[in-house]
Amino acid sequence: MEKFTHNKIANLSAEKNRYHITEGNGFCLRVSPKGTKTWFYRYKFGGKEKWLTIGNFPVMGVAEARKAFNDLWEIRQSDQDPEEIIQQRLLKKNNNVKTLTTDWYNNYIIKHRKQPQQIKQQIDADIIPLLGTFEIEKIQPRDIAKALDTIVQRGSPVHANKVLSTLKQAFNYAVSRGEMAINPATNIRSRDIGGLEKPRDRNLDLDEIKKLWLFLDNGNHSISIQIKNAIKIILLTGARTGELRLAKWSEFNFEKSLWIIPAENNKIGLNMKIHLSEFTKKLLVEIKNITQSNFVLAGISDDIPLADKSISKAIQRIQNRVGIPQWTAHDLRRTFATQLGQTLRIEPVVIEKCLGHKMPKIMATYNKDEMLHQRQEALDKWSNLIEELTISPI
Repeated sequence: MEKFTHNKIANLSAEKNRYHITEGNGFCLRVSPKGTKTWFYRYKFGGKEKWLTIGNFPVMGVAEARKAFNDLWEIRQSDQDPEEIIQQRLLKKNNNVKTLTTDWYNNYIIKHRKQPQQIKQQIDADIIPLLGTFEIEKIQPRDIAKALDTIVQRGSPVHANKVLSTLKQAFNYAVSRGEMAINPATNIRSRDIGGLEKPRDRNLDLDEIKKLWLFLDNGNHSISIQIKNAIKIILLTGARTGELRLAKWSEFNFEKSLWIIPAENNKIGLNMKIHLSEFTKKLLVEIKNITQSNFVLAGISDDIPLADKSISKAIQRIQNRVGIPQWTAHDLRRTFATQLGQTLRIEPVVIEKCLGHKMPKIMATYNKDEMLHQRQEALDKWSNLIEELTISPI
């Protein structure tokens, strides 16, 4: 029998009925009436003839198909069923951290957590890229520590500790189901990864706010209008980065000057209302005029939101050029709260409501009162102050 060659296979024509040709030893190619050419290994096992698909020509060329066939043929020579061995290999290949964390999220987290999206972001942005291909029965504490060190080295020690906590929970889930014997992350301590977490107290003063705003407005940077305005909107509203990043236009009522953040996108697990000042609405309209997406901050395509770290990375890039040391996206939210209290003398309970915090038990009576009027006044005062601070008179 003749050896398969590229030209020989390429020149085969479709016929009314499917047919196959063979090189010998069960290495076959089947041609369908539509011209599809499929590589097969034909063999017998347990008294039955089997056809095991190898791949399609020309996506899989002759040399690659022959190599795959030889592997299957050698398995058969050892009195094993190639089909069964391949299934075992696939199962082993899929028994990795990516599969585990995805199953854990779909089968447990979505059903039992008020804020599953936060876990989802960690899985997609950190765990799968850094550890996804590791087989769960082989992954070692040093592999996990090395991955977490990568997060720390990019300047996110607190986030590294959060990812560690998520990994511990996912591995515990696997242990409880008998998929793992031990949890490889159990003995890894947060203090040895991101360190003991000290609450940040960084907030921008009015001069720094003005400096940042004017830098964003002067255009001497490569930041998109989306991210530029997002930074401003976070500062004006006190919204969390994730709340704005996942926001859709359907959440905004411009006539009523309201943004209603759905429960699944905020930490308190309830729909949350944010008043929109005229200044904030103007920034939103600027974004809306340049996008066709349902998301306020569209990602690489219109059907997905902006990537998780985009705003933080943009801030890191401009830090030195702005001339404001050591500030993060979350510091903008802290700045919002601090300035409302120190500069505008807004009542603490109103500030807490603006931030979407639940009141402690001693102030439980405030939990039922949305205080929309007071929050509107506070946000309008803050917006007016920023506008006066950053817009020079003509």
